[in-house]
Amino acid sequence: MNEKEIRDQFKLRLSGVEDGNYCFSVSCDKAFFELAELKDLQDGCLKLQIEMAKTEKLVDLKFQFSGEVIAPCDRCLLPVTIPMDFEDRLLVKLVPEVEEGENEDDDDIWVVEENTYELDVFHFVYESIMLALPLRVVHEDDEEGNPTCDPKVMETLNSLSAEANEKETDPRWDALKNIKLD
Repeated sequence: MNEKEIRDQFKLRLSGVEDGNYCFSVSCDKAFFELAELKDLQDGCLKLQIEMAKTEKLVDLKFQFSGEVIAPCDRCLLPVTIPMDFEDRLLVKLVPEVEEGENEDDDDIWVVEENTYELDVFHFVYESIMLALPLRVVHEDDEEGNPTCDPKVMETLNSLSAEANEKETDPRWDALKNIKLD
């Protein structure tokens, strides 16, 4: 699938669509992550259900994400599978004319002209995924509370930690600690 075909999946047609409820399914996979330049995500597959409730002056979009993504571990850089199941919502107001600065207040409410042909929600989907990622991506600890990251990396990290280096102090620095500056 080329770039245009992927982006077209995230364009919801408004012009000529009668008021009512509609449902769309889209898949966010490796091609989506590459196109969105999500460098934090290496792979994965998220199923996206979009429910659109259209009225004369409002479009209510509900996004249901489910699946998993693969990201590098913040400790050892090996891939970590992150299960994801979350919802997001976007309200689109349809107005005769958009005034300057009207769209800047809220990211979850868009104001567009009522004769808009289609909505491109690609960037909204991208932002929703990024905001749903955990702040810290690491492998889960085992039953005893020990990290399950790459053992070689963990050994190196432990040898470079401040606690390990604190024991080996230079005696010249120890002498400077006793200086009184009164």
